[in-house]
Amino acid sequence: MKTRILAASALLMLSAGPVPAGNLIYQPVNPAFGGSPLNGNWLQSEANAQNMPQAREQRLNQIFTSQTGRNGQSLTPGQIFAQQLQSQLYSSLANQITRAIFGENAQQSGTFEFQGTKIDFNREGANVRINIFDGQTNSTVLVPAGP
Repeated sequence: MKTRILAASALLMLSAGPVPAGNLIYQPVNPAFGGSPLNGNWLQSEANAQNMPQAREQRLNQIFTSQTGRNGQSLTPGQIFAQQLQSQLYSSLANQITRAIFGENAQQSGTFEFQGTKIDFNREGANVRINIFDGQTNSTVLVPAGP
C-alpha cells in the first residue's frame, strides 16, 4: 500500500511541469497616492458607509433639538417619544376602525369612543357616512363603500 502511494506521488511530481511565476508589483488603490482615478468614487462611498452611524446619531440629535411644542420651547427626547407613541396608537386605532367599517366582516353601523372623541358610521346604499365628534366640532365624511 505504501509503495502504491509513493509511486502515485512520484508519478504526479514527474507529470507536473514547470510553473511560470512573475514579479509582484505593488499598485496603490487610492488615486491620491498614484492609484487609478476610477477608484475615487468607490473609496468615497466606502468612507461614507463607515461614517453612517455617526451621521445618523448627529441627525437624531438635530431632530431632538429642533422639535418644538405648542409653546415654542424645545421638546425633550421623552416628550418626542411620547408624541411618537401617541401617533402610533392613534394609527393602530384608525386601522381597527377602518377594518370594522370596510374589512372582511364589515359592520352596517357602529360607534367608537375614545378620549372624548366619538366616531359613528352607517352604511347608506353604496356609501358609508362617518361622523366624527371631538367634543367641540362635528365632521362628516361620505366614503364609497367599495365592492
